[in-house]
Amino acid sequence: MSRRRPGAPGPAARTAVVLAAAVLTLLGTGTPAARAHDRLVATVPAADATVPVPPAQVELEFSAPVQALGAQVVVTGPDGAAVSRGAPQVRGATVVQPLAVDPAGGLHAVAWRVTSSDGHPLSGTLAFTVAPAPAVAGAGADTPAVAAAPVPAPSPGPSPGSSPGSSPGSGWLVPAAAGVVVVAATLVLLRSRRRA
Repeated sequence: MSRRRPGAPGPAARTAVVLAAAVLTLLGTGTPAARAHDRLVATVPAADATVPVPPAQVELEFSAPVQALGAQVVVTGPDGAAVSRGAPQVRGATVVQPLAVDPAGGLHAVAWRVTSSDGHPLSGTLAFTVAPAPAVAGAGADTPAVAAAPVPAPSPGPSPGSSPGSSPGSGWLVPAAAGVVVVAATLVLLRSRRRA
């Protein structure tokens, strides 16, 4: 009859270790999908771009369809006045904000807030510049020159594609599960040693 050497793990302890490794592997592979959120992937005009003429609308494209409820897009011109017109239109993963005709050149700021497909609020800011209108040809020498309005510096805020981090409380799941598995494996190992 073969005797197991003292201190060597028995079949129960080996089984507990294999189960612990399997549980940790399953928890580790499921975590990234649970933390993934929708995000802003593209805009028209592009963030920080200079466009030759004022656009008729601003388009925001997200990584997945967003909810229409609560969608807000505010576009302001160089003087700080809103140039957005009406409510934004949600078309699947794209949000379209119509703009009023605004011939003024300069920096335009876009502040947006939507609800993602999984119910999380997303928000951010971006800016684009409209090139100044060219001078009218044939203007007389008596026409007074108009000084260009200073372009305000963008206020610090979230990055263009900013969104909240992982959902609250999601970071404790893996450490808690790992702790439970380690305690269970320790108890099985102690019981197998007492029997031996």
